[in-house]
Amino acid sequence: MRNYKLSIFLGLTTAVAAIAPLPAQAVSFNYDSAQNISARPIESNNKLFFFGTPSDNQGYTAFFNLNADAPDRGHTEFSLNSPGNIAPYYTTGRDKSPEEPPSGATRSATLQNITSGFSNFYNYLTNNNLSLDRIGLSYGQKSDRDFTTTWNLGDDKLGEDWFSSPDSSLEERIYTANPDDVELYLTYDTTKIIDFGYTPFYSFLEYGPTPATVDDSEAILTDPFNASKPAGLNSLTAGLADAFLQDVDSAGGGLQIVYEDVQVEDVGFTTGNGYGVIRIPFPLSLNVVSNTKVPESSLAIGLLIFGALGAVSSRLKK
Repeated sequence: MRNYKLSIFLGLTTAVAAIAPLPAQAVSFNYDSAQNISARPIESNNKLFFFGTPSDNQGYTAFFNLNADAPDRGHTEFSLNSPGNIAPYYTTGRDKSPEEPPSGATRSATLQNITSGFSNFYNYLTNNNLSLDRIGLSYGQKSDRDFTTTWNLGDDKLGEDWFSSPDSSLEERIYTANPDDVELYLTYDTTKIIDFGYTPFYSFLEYGPTPATVDDSEAILTDPFNASKPAGLNSLTAGLADAFLQDVDSAGGGLQIVYEDVQVEDVGFTTGNGYGVIRIPFPLSLNVVSNTKVPESSLAIGLLIFGALGAVSSRLKK
């Protein structure tokens, strides 16, 4: 039987006993050996921490064509100390997964904690007796698009869409999409309250000094992206969206997703629509940053995406 192991964002708490702002937390993944993707976590004191697990019918999925000859099969890992598994070609939120039967999920992750920088958003929640767990985050293909339009590895070409060497234990991946086909957003219950702009996702998979999984780590980053309020909200949800946007505007105007370096066990595998689907917990930090994109390496130009994943570094180990 195969076990799925991957590394997840550091420093998340899973308790939601009360709404209490937390101090900002520092990131820890070592990016020193990354040579091809220039994205890095941007310092921020304004963060929202989200978490979703497959057992709670949340999280995200990384999937690949079960046909070994299909162009969206995904490449085979060959970095130093990697297990030689398939790198999933696509990534999307659990609520947009191709698995069969459908998951019935309504979001990818749930808000767990807020740093003190999100004062307007925090105060609006507390003043209106709104719990954090009513705020969700989702991403993936739009509802009227096929799941194959979600973030993916493009042509899956070594040196363009991913970077690896048998002499290095690091693999770098770039997941991209047509911006018109995908969405990334916040919800209040099931109502969309914030639309985010398009961003690529960058996945850094470090397989460590040995073939064992215990020394592996992973980071997933985005470029800075913007935020806007959709039309048609009622007074409660419009006020909530406005409070969020005020905090973002006052602290830099942009946002970045950071996912880093913690091992989790709640990972599962299923199939659907001819694809192998890996269901993965989704801890992440949504950070307010300056709305200026990090310059990309000349080798890593293009539309990039939510790394899903490498999401899956998805170390399938026997």
